[in-house]
Amino acid sequence: MEAWPRPAAPEGTSVMALTARDVTIHFGGVVAVNGMDLDVSPGEIVGLIGPNGAGKTTFVNCICGTYRPNTGTVLWQGQELLGLSPPALLRLGVARTFQNVASLHDLSVLDIAKLGASMRSDRGPAGHLLDLFRSERAVEQELTETVLRPLELTDVVHQPIQTLSYGRRKAVDLARALAAHPQLLLLDEPVAGLTSHEGMAMAAVIRDVRDRLGCAVIMVEHKMDVVMSTCDRIAVMAAGSKIFEGLAAEVQADAEVRRVYLGEP
Repeated sequence: MEAWPRPAAPEGTSVMALTARDVTIHFGGVVAVNGMDLDVSPGEIVGLIGPNGAGKTTFVNCICGTYRPNTGTVLWQGQELLGLSPPALLRLGVARTFQNVASLHDLSVLDIAKLGASMRSDRGPAGHLLDLFRSERAVEQELTETVLRPLELTDVVHQPIQTLSYGRRKAVDLARALAAHPQLLLLDEPVAGLTSHEGMAMAAVIRDVRDRLGCAVIMVEHKMDVVMSTCDRIAVMAAGSKIFEGLAAEVQADAEVRRVYLGEP
């Protein structure tokens, strides 16, 4: 698997951590997320695990603007994210993937990567002006080499996404997010439904993304082998609340986590 070159940070920017505090959202009488706190440093991969219905995806959806929580604050690069639209978040360098990948009709793999690249946050006005003078072929070649090749998608660049296997559609969704050169990458079950080989290959790409782009990553995932081998730190949710946070070995050893998540007495 080949890797892409690490882009230079935009001039005049500073890198800051994500800070979420007291994020709470309820739907009617059901509290889906309750007082959730989470910090993520630049270049850190934080896993978010827990049983089904724990509130993991809902919490990510609050960060991404899909939901507006009842209380709480989420700061990224010193700016409040809550209440911003997904396009506004992309302009701040926040990109995400989804549990369920839409077919996007007849768009090709390359078209979807180009869609992601159009939302790059690290290109100032001069950069976007320069892009106007680049040939379409040059843009496509760059995306193929820097985004699609590491995800092993070069053999299907012109195929419609709806013709691909589920695992490859998941890879295309990640390619879309990576093409935006995110500073904060939110992954919602990126290896769900993939074979063991596909899952570990995707995990290797995620680690390479962190190493080369220097972005912060929050990864919601159920496959514990991927979580344990990929994440620097793990937060555990149950019934909408965070019940534990620590290193992989600490999470595995905690009795409450094992009871809630693994069903042990």
